[in-house]
Amino acid sequence: MALSLSFIICHLSFSVACTSNDEDDIFDLPASQRLAATIDHARQVLRSAEYGWEFEYYPSATLAYGGVVYTVKFDSLTANVGCSLIADSTETSYYRLTNDNGPVLTFDTYNSLLHYFSTPNSDEYEAKGGEFEFVIDSIADDLITLYGKKTRNTMYLRRLTAAPSEYAKKTISIFDHFVDSIRGTIGTAAIEGKCNPTRRSINIVSGRDTFDVHYTYTDQGIRLYRPLRIGGTSVQTFSLDTLSNTLTCTDQGAGNVTLQGIPYASNVMSYPRYEADYAMIYGTNDTAYVHLKPNRLEGTYIMQGLSPKYDLVLRYDAESSDLKLGAQVIGTYNGNQVYWSTVNYRNGSISNIQIADEGQFTLHWNGNRFYPRLNFTATDPKESNLVNSGLLIYLYHDAEGNLTAGLLSDDEWLTNGSFLFDNLKSLNRKGRLEE
Repeated sequence: MALSLSFIICHLSFSVACTSNDEDDIFDLPASQRLAATIDHARQVLRSAEYGWEFEYYPSATLAYGGVVYTVKFDSLTANVGCSLIADSTETSYYRLTNDNGPVLTFDTYNSLLHYFSTPNSDEYEAKGGEFEFVIDSIADDLITLYGKKTRNTMYLRRLTAAPSEYAKKTISIFDHFVDSIRGTIGTAAIEGKCNPTRRSINIVSGRDTFDVHYTYTDQGIRLYRPLRIGGTSVQTFSLDTLSNTLTCTDQGAGNVTLQGIPYASNVMSYPRYEADYAMIYGTNDTAYVHLKPNRLEGTYIMQGLSPKYDLVLRYDAESSDLKLGAQVIGTYNGNQVYWSTVNYRNGSISNIQIADEGQFTLHWNGNRFYPRLNFTATDPKESNLVNSGLLIYLYHDAEGNLTAGLLSDDEWLTNGSFLFDNLKSLNRKGRLEE
């Protein structure tokens, strides 16, 4: 699917160096020439950034995912895009500046990073509420303010002062060292806050008042979606000291605000601690070797190694700090959708086939740092027919047009020669779990 990410530029107020005579000259021109001049100016500003721009992007009208920073470097024809939460991630798209009742910046080719939140799939036909078009309110040399055309979410392009790869490296470090909760004083108000690192939000309580704030990770700390005014003081941007776990406000007039971060308890598996190699134990005495790789952009984990044909997605539960595994689409076979399904498999029979991802399995750490193990348990123990196994199936229509499930027996898809993962027991981590 070819999509275009467009910025509609209007209501421009340039804070660039120019003389009053220059302004008079521009506004004395006919409308078509003024538009051409505006497009040329926008092109110059976008291309003038030596390292490119950090694009502070908020998908979803409900801010369900918080914010994400992309990096964008423009040349004469292309834009090189990276994501600050994915190391060494860059994709190049062609772009154009055109007129659509105002100057429009269009990315002509699909870009999986920029379109991550706006590309629908079989489970999300409306995608994740991502944007294609952004209306720009103002443009200056170092800061462009814009908002989503659909969500009206405020977003920013900020001029980078370092290479995008260095920005991403530092941002990932901030993400991986972020705290479980915060406490301290803002102005005259004592506050406590519980953090959700994968949804990039903090639930803040002060007396009887509650605030749900959303943020982006930056190379220095975090930046709130909008300023939080509490106790007579407004705060938005914080730097994180990963040694002392302190968050210090860097906004003008609030430099005396420092919040204490409380790290995760030693008996809790924070999101970054799951990344490792594991032996998956199942069946009578079967073992499959897998790797859990974080997807910080979505707050999930990817289980790699079961087959060259697919990976599995595990969700991180910020409340329990557990991983959740459910049935999911993993690919296509002869034009038909393939599912990793959860089932109940006992005494050689298959029942209770599930193809909807509801996190039917919970993977819970056994609490042992020296011999760490994630145990598979049914998420809902009250079900009369508990899931305990995984199964590869594909859906197709038979000769009568009925939707039918078939067991997938193609060798390329199988693990240890089988389509069945009966009696899933545990993921045994390779090596000890560091503090």
